[in-house]
Amino acid sequence: MTTDPGAPANECINAALPAVLHDVHDGVGSITLNRPGKRNAMTPEMFDLFNAAMQSHEADDDVRAILILGEGAAFCAGGDLGMIDAANKGTVDAEALDLDFFQPGLITKPIICGISGACVGEGVAMALASDIVICGRSARFALPEVALGIPPVDIPLLAARRLGANHILEALLTGDWKDSQWADKTGLVNEVVDDEAVIATASALARKVAGLPTSVVALVKSLVYEARGCADPAALRTHGAARRSRLREAARYPFARPMRT
Repeated sequence: MTTDPGAPANECINAALPAVLHDVHDGVGSITLNRPGKRNAMTPEMFDLFNAAMQSHEADDDVRAILILGEGAAFCAGGDLGMIDAANKGTVDAEALDLDFFQPGLITKPIICGISGACVGEGVAMALASDIVICGRSARFALPEVALGIPPVDIPLLAARRLGANHILEALLTGDWKDSQWADKTGLVNEVVDDEAVIATASALARKVAGLPTSVVALVKSLVYEARGCADPAALRTHGAARRSRLREAARYPFARPMRT
């Protein structure tokens, strides 16, 4: 169980709970990253929990919209460094470190994402894979993968759906921090709100979407992705596997240098 999507932003989540929480309330299936002490950096367990929660919401007829949030001061600090190091050494299956919903068209329900604080690497990928994104004014974004010698497996394809090639290449090749104004200007986010209003705004939007006719919403989403050439799940899986293999083959060394702050 997680917090009600409409709960106050300062409501605490028990650290003893799982690192990814999910719940259903008012037709909204929430997924909350719950590792605030580590800025919600993703671990192998969190990938598994996130995928299970997303699949559960997709299969649940009571869920008509999906809401992604991060507990604490950061939305997501990217992949846990220990996990990435283990993947480089081959002690963790890198193929398992992926979120299913990154494949466009595989989730038929609208996905709303609320971002507060730092949003790095995997967190940016979550935003890119979502349908509507709300962020706080102090939110910051960074893609340090290239500087760290890590192949940006999902981000190039996801970014092609929302950002221009010049914006994503600059972010990937520099690794620099970007502010909420940049995210708004480039189309990474749909709306920038006061920090304390992120959860309430994203939750209200999710509830509004959940109140729309389900079949029409699913059709509209599928038509949008079809127009972008993203509507064939089988083709997406094949293309995604080939892309991952090519990128991982190119990644021959671990971290080159720490991320600039």
